[in-house]
Amino acid sequence: MKRTTGCVGLRHALLCGSVYLCWASSAVSQSSDEGSVWKRPILSFQGVPGIVDMPTAHQMPDANGTLSVNSTDVTQRNVFHFQISPRLSGVFRYSYIEGYGSGDGAYYDRSFDLRYQLADETARRPAVTVGLQDFGGTGIYGGEYLVASKTFGRVRATGGLGWGRLGTQGGFGNPLGFLSEAFDSRPDDSGEGIAQTGKFDADQWFRGEAALFGGIQFQATDRLVLSAEYSSDAYDPETARTDLDHQSPFNVAATYRVGGLDLTAAWLYGTTAGLQLSYTFDATDPLGPDNGRAGQGPVVPAASTAALGWDLPSGTGLIGAQGSLSEKAQAAFSAEGLALLSLDRDGDRVVVHYRNDRYLAEAEGLGRAARTLAAVLPAEVARITLVPRQGEIAPTAVTFARSDLADLQGDLEGGWNSLARARLEEGSVYPLDVRSGGYPRLTFGLSPYVGPTWSDPDNFIAESGLRATARMALLPGLTVETELRQPAFVRRVEPVPNLSDGSGTWPVVRTDAARYDDDTDLELRRLTADYHFRPGPELFGRISAGMFEQMYGGVSGELLWKPAGGRWGFGTELTWAAKRAPGEVFGFEDYTTTTGFASAYYELGDDYLLQLDVGRYLAGDIGGTLSLDREFANGFSVGAYATITEMSTDAFGEGSFDKGIRFSVPASWLFGTPSRSVYSTTWRPVTGDGGARVEQAARLYDRVRNMQPRELQEDWGRFWR
Repeated sequence: MKRTTGCVGLRHALLCGSVYLCWASSAVSQSSDEGSVWKRPILSFQGVPGIVDMPTAHQMPDANGTLSVNSTDVTQRNVFHFQISPRLSGVFRYSYIEGYGSGDGAYYDRSFDLRYQLADETARRPAVTVGLQDFGGTGIYGGEYLVASKTFGRVRATGGLGWGRLGTQGGFGNPLGFLSEAFDSRPDDSGEGIAQTGKFDADQWFRGEAALFGGIQFQATDRLVLSAEYSSDAYDPETARTDLDHQSPFNVAATYRVGGLDLTAAWLYGTTAGLQLSYTFDATDPLGPDNGRAGQGPVVPAASTAALGWDLPSGTGLIGAQGSLSEKAQAAFSAEGLALLSLDRDGDRVVVHYRNDRYLAEAEGLGRAARTLAAVLPAEVARITLVPRQGEIAPTAVTFARSDLADLQGDLEGGWNSLARARLEEGSVYPLDVRSGGYPRLTFGLSPYVGPTWSDPDNFIAESGLRATARMALLPGLTVETELRQPAFVRRVEPVPNLSDGSGTWPVVRTDAARYDDDTDLELRRLTADYHFRPGPELFGRISAGMFEQMYGGVSGELLWKPAGGRWGFGTELTWAAKRAPGEVFGFEDYTTTTGFASAYYELGDDYLLQLDVGRYLAGDIGGTLSLDREFANGFSVGAYATITEMSTDAFGEGSFDKGIRFSVPASWLFGTPSRSVYSTTWRPVTGDGGARVEQAARLYDRVRNMQPRELQEDWGRFWR
């Protein structure tokens, strides 16, 4: 701990002024300027809403995410901050600290934060937030805080109390000591907790000495904010192990904002210049323009179509064999990004199986398919039943009265009225005939990729290149899929964390992943045969065999119970897995194992999905995984998970247990044009052998849920796009 005496008067003035302004009378109100920079807080060099290096109490707007990159004399940080809910936010921080590692080498630190706003700002009270900093990483930045912030026109004042790392500058006895003597001391208070990486260390929270911090921010213009703070972080670990020269607790900064970009220049510790660039985005507001979203035009009334003289005999199911109607329907579907698989007429109704290849929301594909058919079918066809299929799964069938499509197309409430008049039922009622002409069917694609690898799990650009995918549908329910990757750029961080020497008591199942990532040769990532079937009402089944992923192949079976209108889902999965041989296309090593899981899913509402998996993992360890995801209507999702098994934290190594955050970003969100392409990735602090699971591209829950009535109804506003 470090105490300074040379600036006591200035320190007390700044702290007292900040605290006084936070709790002052409401005589001075917040700025009413709609263009005020306060609508989105400035971020600190820790990547959270803050002054310069210290946190503030205001949160980012709900669903906002921020990517920050900053650099000082010995430290570089890459930070992702996401506003999980209006009050709760999470942070993943990846830091490079020069000279902090063994032998004066660099150290790559990974840490997580959580912040919760206890009270938002009103005319009479400040915003109040409690935070845990680096609660699940090495503990290098480990600390807790309680902070209050208040806005007075162009001035925002902050005062707070910090513990742990944030209680090392000018510290004093813990004010929580009156609750229990346990708060008076902090276990393992070295601040160098590399050996404890990944443990939550709840026994340290809000314990030991505390210290005050505070500061003031001034909105000089609508784009420029000036900040000054007194920091309660003495940077003891860095001064002891690196060349960082910490001479003063006072930090100042200037931040210039242009749209979602913030550029901050700072003078830190009395000795060091710092620079930070932050980009903020709103997950509910796509980055790309809204291209390709216009409706396809008015529905052609049945009377107009009859004059064209097209006809379709009852019982027809063959595509491409009925002259002009099937050919025109097929061409019209293709123009809308849909693949017509089967068109069968039964009296005044047609039943159409199709695949949506363009629209992320299945309701939008339904709207396009319905309007396309209404424009080409004979006049005597009064009802249209659509059976959308994805991955040879068809959970739902939707029937429309043709006249409703014509009547409601100009209705302001046409979308919801069309839903009220439609009939949604079980898709298995309408099986697809293998003689329909839709089989065999080949689809393929080529796209770039970039992301982490098993051996470098938190490096966003560890590897990039080209990815080729192909899928052959042989029969209804039966497919063969493959994925090839050609790495073009490989960027590894050395040394690889948790690299096993094979001497442990648990099998090595993931920590030898560097053997699979050591070159840029063409890779067969996946080659599987998958069979999807319906064993009963509200039941879905899958059997898969082949090369599941980069490291494992085998045989897998899954059963899912997912009621069409329910929030719950339950599933089981059993997999016999064999470890693939690096550098061999179809070779396997000697290690084999059986994994099995029971899974429960629950839609919490407000876009949140909770999932619990319990079972046996790749190394034979027994445990469970709890995950929480927030999924937005536009397809963007962000979530986090943690896995605890019987494998000890010592056996797991750095990281202590498996955990991470994951994202799914639709191409339509990025570019604004309709697309089903989604970029998904998971960031893990490290890769360990505990809690490891085989990756399965064909798992059932997401495929089934996205096409069931509950999800269709949530997206029905896109029906008339």
